[in-house]
Amino acid sequence: MSHIFEKNKLYDILGSHLVKTLKEHEVFIAGGTVTSLFSGNPINDIDLYFRSEASLVELVERIYEDSSDWVHALTKKALLVKVDDKEVQLIHFKYFENAEQIFDSFDFTICMGAFDFKTEEFILHNDFLKHNAQRQIRFNKDTAFPIVSLLRVQKYKDKGYYISKPEFLRIALRCMDLEIDSIEKLKEHLGGMYGINYDKLISLDEGEEFSISKVIDKIADLSLSEDYFKKPEKISFNNVDDIIDLIEKETPKITRINGYTYKLSAKGALKKFSKELEEVEEFDGKQYIESRKFYKFVDKRDDRYFSHWDKKFEYKIAQMATPENKYLYFNERSEIDESNYAYQGVLIEVIIPYEDFSHKDDHKIFAKKCFVVREVPKEEYEAWIDNKDPFE
Repeated sequence: MSHIFEKNKLYDILGSHLVKTLKEHEVFIAGGTVTSLFSGNPINDIDLYFRSEASLVELVERIYEDSSDWVHALTKKALLVKVDDKEVQLIHFKYFENAEQIFDSFDFTICMGAFDFKTEEFILHNDFLKHNAQRQIRFNKDTAFPIVSLLRVQKYKDKGYYISKPEFLRIALRCMDLEIDSIEKLKEHLGGMYGINYDKLISLDEGEEFSISKVIDKIADLSLSEDYFKKPEKISFNNVDDIIDLIEKETPKITRINGYTYKLSAKGALKKFSKELEEVEEFDGKQYIESRKFYKFVDKRDDRYFSHWDKKFEYKIAQMATPENKYLYFNERSEIDESNYAYQGVLIEVIIPYEDFSHKDDHKIFAKKCFVVREVPKEEYEAWIDNKDPFE
C-alpha cells in the first residue's frame, strides 16, 4: 500500500521547506509521528533518525540559528530543536541504514512505523496497523532503553491503549536483565528522549557508593525536589560547533597549518578547532591544500574577471594573482554558498600553493597568492550546491 493520503498529510504538516531538506539529507521520520498519522491523533513533535553522523551534523549546521529559542534540549540521545515553529527531535544515540534497524531499537510495535525520505515511502512493521487498531501494547525485548518503556506505558494508556499483564511482566523482566552498576549507566537509561529527564534529578552525594537499593530510596523523594515541577530550561549555545562537539561520536580528524588547528567538518572542509581531546586522527595539511581547488565569485566584464570588492583588481586565467593588500579571499568547494557574493557574477577556480595558504577563518580562506585555473560553468557549480539553505 502506498498510503498516499498519509504522505500528503505529513508533507502538509511539515511544510515544503522542511520536506525539501529532509529529502536532501535522506532522513527517516519514525515512531510517534507515524503512529499519530495512522491513528488520527495530533502530532506533537517529530523524531528524525539519520543514516550517518555526517548527515546529522550537516543538517544541524544547515538550519542552526544563533538563538536561545532554537535549541530546547540536548541529551546523550537526542537534540530537541525548533524549526519553522515545529518541535523537531534529532536522534543521535545511534545511526541506521534502514527502517528495520530503527524498529529493532523501538519498544512497542505500535511505534514501528517510519517514513523514508530517500524513497518517499512508508515502512511499517507487520503488526503496526493491527496492534494500533486493537489498541494493544506489545513489547520488543531488544529495545535500547527498557526502563524508559516502563514510563511510556502510562503515556499510551492515557491515549486509550492497554497492556496485558504478561506484556508488562516482559518489560519488568527485561529491566531486571540490565547490567547497571554505576550512576552513569543508570543515567544512560533514564536520560531522555521522552519527557522528564529523571537522570538530572537522581544523583549521589560525594563519596556515596552506588546501589540500586539506594537509588530506589532517592526516587521516593523525587517529588519533594524543587526541580521536579520545573520545566526544562532552554539551552543557549554560542555557536553551532558547541552543539556538534557534544553530539559527534566519531574521532575528529584534525590538521595543523601555520600554527592553527583545523578539524575536517562533515562537509569535508576545514574548520578551526580549539578543544583539547585525548583521541584525534591527524591528517596531512600540506597534502590537503595541494590536492584541492578553491573558489571565488567575481564580476565578469568583457571576458575579464574582476573582484567584487576591489573593482579594479583583475584575475587572469592561467596566471598567478597577487593581492595589492595582504590577502586574497576564497571558499572551499562545499562552502561556495557561504561567499559574501554568492551567485553574483561567475565562479572562478584557483589553486593555492601550500606556502601561500595563510589561514582559514569561518568560511573564508586567506591566501597570499593563487593560480587562476578557469571559470566554472554555472551548471557545474549548481550541481555542487545540494546544501543551499531553504529556510532563508
